[in-house]
Amino acid sequence: MDLEKKNIHRLELLKHVEESPRLNNRMAASKLGCSVKLAHELLNKMVEKGLFHVKKHHARRWDYFLTPKGVKEKARLTYEFLDFSMNFYREARKKSSQLCKDLLQKGVKKVSFIGAGDLAEIVYLGVKEWNLELEAVYAESNKKEFMGLKVLPYSKLSTFNFQPLTKNFIICLYNETQPTKSERFLPEELKNLISAKNMRQSTVNRQLKINFYWIF
Repeated sequence: MDLEKKNIHRLELLKHVEESPRLNNRMAASKLGCSVKLAHELLNKMVEKGLFHVKKHHARRWDYFLTPKGVKEKARLTYEFLDFSMNFYREARKKSSQLCKDLLQKGVKKVSFIGAGDLAEIVYLGVKEWNLELEAVYAESNKKEFMGLKVLPYSKLSTFNFQPLTKNFIICLYNETQPTKSERFLPEELKNLISAKNMRQSTVNRQLKINFYWIF
C-alpha cells in the first residue's frame, strides 16, 4: 500500500518533536519541503487530533510535545512505513531484474542510471545479476560516487560522449507520494533536459539512438 504524502509529513513531524520540542511553521516547512501555509495547516490538524501538546512561551516560540496518542500514531506510521519499504523493495527488485534480463536479451551490454538513491541501489543488483556494465550515473545528489563511479549532475546529460551511438538510460527515480505507480516519473528539470537531448539527437546525429527505461 502506498504511503500518502501527508502521512510521510506527519511521521516526519512526530519524529522531530520526539527529539526536540522546538518547532514552528518555518522550521516545519523547511523540514518537509513544503510551503509555510501547508506546514501551518498540518501542525494545526495534528494538534486538533491530539497528537501534540503545545506550550506557548511567547509569540515566536511554541514548544510541541508528543501526547500518548501522538506516541501511538508514530508507532503506527513507523510500522506502516516499514511494511511499505519491504513491499517497495520486492516490487522494485522484481521489475528491475526483469528489465535487465530483457535488455541483455536485446543485446544491450552497457547502461547508465539517472538517479543515485535507494531505487538505483536496487536496480544495480539487477545490473550485476545479468552481467551488464554500468557506465555512468547522473543525479542531483550529495553522493560523490555510486558503486565506484563518479556521480555526474543532470546538466552533463547534454554533453555526454556520442560513442557508442546507442545510449541506454534506466530511470532510477520515482514519485514519492505514489512510489510503485507506473507513470514514467521524471522531475520537471529532467523533462526539459531529456527533451533537449532528443532534439539534439534529431538535428545533430540522426544515427544516435537514445533509449529510456523506467522501473516505475
